[in-house]
Amino acid sequence: MPYGQIHYPFDISEEEFSKIFPADFIGEGLDQTRGWFYTLLVISTALKDDTPYKNLIVNGMVLAENGKKMSKRLKNYPPPMDVCNWLGADAIRLYLTNSPLVRAEPLNFSKAGVKMVVRNVFLPWYNVYRFLI
Repeated sequence: MPYGQIHYPFDISEEEFSKIFPADFIGEGLDQTRGWFYTLLVISTALKDDTPYKNLIVNGMVLAENGKKMSKRLKNYPPPMDVCNWLGADAIRLYLTNSPLVRAEPLNFSKAGVKMVVRNVFLPWYNVYRFLI
């Protein structure tokens, strides 16, 4: 990214590549800062003497409720589809966008937190909507 996605310099001309380089926007988790972002910057500087992106957003890490890293092996997270089916994807979206993640800080994910978003935000909105109708 942006050269890896198009197999630069093998499958694209310099003229076509200059239209997409540097990328307008990339976003990734905080854990990728020293690995992926650093490597991307080094390769880009070596190949083009320029940064590989115009805008960069880093988000925090979503951790298990106990503060440890979520793990498939440990299964220390609620199944995502169960939470979506129980509380809805919009509640999860609002819970995540109104969390420390957007400030590149960690979040201990909990179903209770998502449920509070439903109770404190979506239900009052719905009740106001029903009242006005």
